[in-house]
Amino acid sequence: MASVAVAVLCVSCASQPRVPESAEAVPQNLPDKWASPLPADDQAFVRGWLGDFDAPGLDAVVTEALNANRNLQAAAARVEAARAQATISGAALWPDASLSFSAQRSRRTPSGLAVGSSPAVTRFGLDGNISWEADFWSRLDDQAKAAGLTAEASAADYGAARLSLVASVTQSWFAVAEASAQTFLAEHTVESFRRARNTIDERYRRGLASALDLHLARENVATAESALAQWRRDRDGATRVLETLLGRYPGAALSSDGVLPAVREAVPSGLPSSLLNRRPDLLAAEMRLRAASYRLTAARKNLLPSIQLTTSAGVASSALSNLLDWNRLVWSILGSVTQPLFSGGQLTAERALAAADHRELWATYAQTVLTAFREVETALAAEQWYRDQKVALDVASTEADAAVKLAFEQYGQGLIDIVTLLETQRRAFTAESNRLRTIRQRLDNRVALYLALGGPFEAPTKETKEIP
Repeated sequence: MASVAVAVLCVSCASQPRVPESAEAVPQNLPDKWASPLPADDQAFVRGWLGDFDAPGLDAVVTEALNANRNLQAAAARVEAARAQATISGAALWPDASLSFSAQRSRRTPSGLAVGSSPAVTRFGLDGNISWEADFWSRLDDQAKAAGLTAEASAADYGAARLSLVASVTQSWFAVAEASAQTFLAEHTVESFRRARNTIDERYRRGLASALDLHLARENVATAESALAQWRRDRDGATRVLETLLGRYPGAALSSDGVLPAVREAVPSGLPSSLLNRRPDLLAAEMRLRAASYRLTAARKNLLPSIQLTTSAGVASSALSNLLDWNRLVWSILGSVTQPLFSGGQLTAERALAAADHRELWATYAQTVLTAFREVETALAAEQWYRDQKVALDVASTEADAAVKLAFEQYGQGLIDIVTLLETQRRAFTAESNRLRTIRQRLDNRVALYLALGGPFEAPTKETKEIP
């Protein structure tokens, strides 16, 4: 793009996101590679990031959202409105032509004559007018270009809305799956705690357990039932959120098998930061900044003279057939030059407004670039940490389950007290619940990474599949 100088920094000779030229607000010293270390797995081949999740049915849910989401439909309407506005602005470059036809019938009675004694007169008129402002200073062209770039920015906003919707639907789908899995776990835990309470109750009746043991067992069951009610509430809320994104009535009718998918592909090493060039929000910010530049230029040219050319031609006759007689044609051509002299400070204020708008969009673009880098760096750093956390929680859950079995055996043999048994049960539930939560957080973080990069890890090619 001619008006944009590219700040080129490389990751293995890959360029950084485009940064417009000459503004102190633009971030300086952008990194030539991601600060967060990347996994050393070079074999990841991305066919579209939805396919990176082993989640049958997710594609259908996303497609439904793209077809029915109301916010996305509103964004599409805004694109149409912006394009119509661009057409309106561009129309000023063309001549304005109009054609009018008139018919008049009148009677005039001279003084001293009887009313109605004079004949009625009928006259027909055909007039054409053409006016055109010569865009000698390219002011109108600047305004048209600004409107066109604003329309492009609106289209980029629509792309950002699509990408954001796909991410939101995917994360909501994971939220429903996790809440369902947590609900199943809580139901299993309640049943397990009830069995333990029944065992302790039987031992209490036989005089082998104290009343304290029985009260603690009952408290354990009540706490588990409270957790179950909470997860059922969370599942209901997450389901209604997803249904709303899908354009459905939020009736909590959508069901989930409670299976959190695995991630098929690891983040490839050598991930180029040039992928940020495709982020729709960066493209929209760039287009708006360029549009502001054109508006500022046009505002400065408002102080220059404007040149108007006007042509008119017409025919008037009492006979309708004579309207097409070119011998009766009357025409005129008028040229005028208008130089603004005094407008109460309006033109100067318009220029100041355009300049302030331009500075604001500079700062907005710079902040958008920094935010994009932060989002990618954060997601990359969290990728490895979530992986390590899940490995640790896998071990913790397995060991906790083994500890519960052993605790039941030892409690039956009188080797441990009830507090140890109940604490072991709670630890097992907490470990598995934390494991499920971490799996979901890791999935959400992967979605956040795709969203931050503006798409999959590789730019689309003929062999790759673009995400919706």
